[in-house]
Amino acid sequence: MKKIAIYVCGEISERCTANGCLRAFNDRADSFEVYGPEATGLVAFGSCNGCEQDPEGALYSKLEKFLKAEVDTMHLSTCIRGRCDHYEAFVKILSKNFDVIGYTHGSQEGRKKYHIDEEKILS
Repeated sequence: MKKIAIYVCGEISERCTANGCLRAFNDRADSFEVYGPEATGLVAFGSCNGCEQDPEGALYSKLEKFLKAEVDTMHLSTCIRGRCDHYEAFVKILSKNFDVIGYTHGSQEGRKKYHIDEEKILS
């Protein structure tokens, strides 16, 4: 079974129900289409501490728990992709241990500030 985690923006999570992320996962839509009928489980759902609270440090502090949950693939939420100045740093940090998909719901090209260009980000 493929073990999935979703990491969302802490500031957005204060007013978001995560319905878009969870609906996309449950329906195998948008970024979760890649799994098709493959057995998958959502084993972790976390958020950063917010832009003013050392978001990269917060992610490092949660890595051990993601690893303990045996996460295979980390989905950065659409809100992180579209609004977060730490997006590329998150990709670098997470890609050392997980496959990273840079959004959750909506089109892959829609409403985004960043792309995952692995050559650029990981170099």
